[in-house]
Amino acid sequence: MTPKIRKLIRLAIEVAVIAVLFLLFLRLLDWEQFRGYLLTITPRIILTVLLIHLALHTLGTVQWMVILREAGLRHGFLRVFWARVSGYAITYLTPSMYFGGEPVRAMLLKDDRATYKRIAATIVLDKYIELFTKLPLIVVGFAFVVLLLRVELPFVILAGGLIAVFCGFFVFVSSRLFGGGPFIRRLAKGLLRPLVRIRPRWAVRALRVATEFEHDIALIIRRRSAFYLAMGIGILFSAVEVFQTWYILAVLGHGSFVHPFVIYATIVVQGLISILPGNIGGMEGVHLFIFNVLGIGTALSLIYTVILRIGQMSFVFLGLVNLFISRLFRTARGRAGSLPGERR
Repeated sequence: MTPKIRKLIRLAIEVAVIAVLFLLFLRLLDWEQFRGYLLTITPRIILTVLLIHLALHTLGTVQWMVILREAGLRHGFLRVFWARVSGYAITYLTPSMYFGGEPVRAMLLKDDRATYKRIAATIVLDKYIELFTKLPLIVVGFAFVVLLLRVELPFVILAGGLIAVFCGFFVFVSSRLFGGGPFIRRLAKGLLRPLVRIRPRWAVRALRVATEFEHDIALIIRRRSAFYLAMGIGILFSAVEVFQTWYILAVLGHGSFVHPFVIYATIVVQGLISILPGNIGGMEGVHLFIFNVLGIGTALSLIYTVILRIGQMSFVFLGLVNLFISRLFRTARGRAGSLPGERR
């Protein structure tokens, strides 16, 4: 299959998903109720959501800084913050909910004091902590689904199975990382076996990179107290995300202690079905489903997603602006460095 055909197939899937979602909303949406919710949105609500997103990115920055310092990399808060926001912007614009902007983070943080491999090791560990510190509150949300809500058994089995898989993977990886031994090297060897027969030199290089990466990870997590601190910040990050859901529902007249946790738990499904940039369609579809299961309503589902995306897109815009400005400065420095007679 040629790249052109793959692009056409992907475009067709994107158009089909958006079209189906649009028709579904047209069929189910109560437009009068939606207009009523729309009129309740005030600049104060939007400002509060933006401040919550700022708090989330601040916590994410502090979490990454803890890991960077363990790797011997000391950077100022603002530099790490903007590198993270720019990476977030690129991730948001890729067909993946959680991955895509990591090379941008490494590029913006790279200097003469560290190699890309060392920075990449901190990013991988930061992403690992970011994803798996969501599990405690996801489990709480699932517990509320099972204990307090009347849902079909197949849904409970599917959701419970997904959460069990993620929990098992987290425990397995954590035990391997802290247990020592060449876990990453052995894993790389197994994955590279087909390549050994075709391109042995490439396989040797890849194995060497994996070994160096494993060494960097071991250096970063040698102090468990710092790792646990980063994990604690990650859990606080997730708690703020749940608070954001509670706040939006509360200002729209549906304050509940249970519903924010249940809605938050659906990020597992969103991550699995994300095939469009910004998870367009995936987020809306999952919210539409879970809001109807909870009996909240389709109109509230749409307005909740709109408010959430306003906060997200604001920081996507800031991240892209920072990336553009950084490229301008890099280009200017490159041109200045290439001027004849500069170094004398």
